[in-house]
Amino acid sequence: MKDWIRVVCATVFLSGVFLPSVHACTSLRVKTTDGLVFYARTMEGGELFHSSISVIPKGTEYRGILPDGTQGGLVWTTKYGVVGMNTYGLPVITDGMNDAGLAAGNLMFPGFAEYQAFEPAKASSTIAQFDVVTWILSNFTTVGEVKEAIKNIRVSKGLISKAGNLQLHYTVHDSKGGSIVIEYVQGELHVYDNPLGVITNSPAFDWQLTNLRNYVNLSAANSKPLTVEGLKESGFGQGTGMLGLPGDYTPPSRFVRMVTLVESSLPVTGTDAGLNLAMTIIGNVDIPIGSVRDLSGKEPVYDQTQWTAISDLLGQRFYVRTYTNKDWRVVDVKKALADAKAIMTIPAEMPAAYRDITSDAKEYGPLPREYYPSGKP
Repeated sequence: MKDWIRVVCATVFLSGVFLPSVHACTSLRVKTTDGLVFYARTMEGGELFHSSISVIPKGTEYRGILPDGTQGGLVWTTKYGVVGMNTYGLPVITDGMNDAGLAAGNLMFPGFAEYQAFEPAKASSTIAQFDVVTWILSNFTTVGEVKEAIKNIRVSKGLISKAGNLQLHYTVHDSKGGSIVIEYVQGELHVYDNPLGVITNSPAFDWQLTNLRNYVNLSAANSKPLTVEGLKESGFGQGTGMLGLPGDYTPPSRFVRMVTLVESSLPVTGTDAGLNLAMTIIGNVDIPIGSVRDLSGKEPVYDQTQWTAISDLLGQRFYVRTYTNKDWRVVDVKKALADAKAIMTIPAEMPAAYRDITSDAKEYGPLPREYYPSGKP
């Protein structure tokens, strides 16, 4: 196992294809009235990541990558099995969950992420920024454990070659509903409790919380009619209380939109209702190809929501759908790990299958009596 991991990490370093720029990732948490927790996130980017699902069993050895690209960093053996999304099929988790009910993901944090300076004397406790999620999921069960342990490791900028300066921050959720955000700004570690369970991208998390004060007027209840000079005016249709809810794809707007929708949604109970709510809310940030364009280079780059994943932390099920196939697929985390004797890969992308229901048509019969004004057919 050790040699296989070494080959994989060398491929990450030499090919330079690990995690290209991602600009519009969004994540949220849904809690049900009966204590269930669902974590949902989207993955966006212009270049296709060819992600698949990695299944990493307990007992797998990993080695932290240093800024020079060598594997001279922290060495650890996974204490918990992990299932999650990778990039280019490499067993380094971008987003996923473990079999102890902990979920974590990395999201882009451009213009703000600056990691800890590399100190050769502390190489044995150092990992790269793209190692963080794998390290968290393979070692811990609660956000409290992560908050303490993250203080004892060094996170330095790993060499990404052609991928450029990969700037990330991290979201972590546990099965009791705990949530934190981890950010490195100006070389300093910042860990925030996150009662809202939402993060997007830049600016920093504390700024995003302050920005919510600009939207204290938003309400799920329709606005009352307004009378001016004896003229009474009411809104057009439903949803007038949400006038001003930002609908663009910038990180601050997506943050406000997700917080508003999570907090205004009616409480739900049970697995099916919780999962449905998470799926419904996260769908509000899907990016159609062409709606977000970067024209700064020689060729335009079109962002798109390449995949969306949801972790059911207590039910131990990992759901995913892709841009080309909106049907949700599911991995039974416990079963996948029980069957894995080594690192396994499950395809995330597959052709859409639209069930033909034409033959399900049945004769309706006469209309109910109440449909007739006279009460008689």
